[in-house]
Amino acid sequence: MLFNDMILSETLFPHLWEVQQTCENRMELLMEELLAKNPAPDKATRQLAWVAHMNSLKAQAEEIVLQELVYEEDIV
Repeated sequence: MLFNDMILSETLFPHLWEVQQTCENRMELLMEELLAKNPAPDKATRQLAWVAHMNSLKAQAEEIVLQELVYEEDIV
């Protein structure tokens, strides 16, 4: 019902865009924080280890963002 109301009042897509922007900004901040706490291996000499490390940090950040902003989001 809320979904239909938001579509009819043309507020759904602006809301989704705002959530997307907020999630992207939070991801950037989390990646910086996680990299500061867990420095990555040298990219020039250990490329695969660097990629694995960065993918791990990205997965952690995505999980945090989902919990903080998507699953717990209250739509008003």
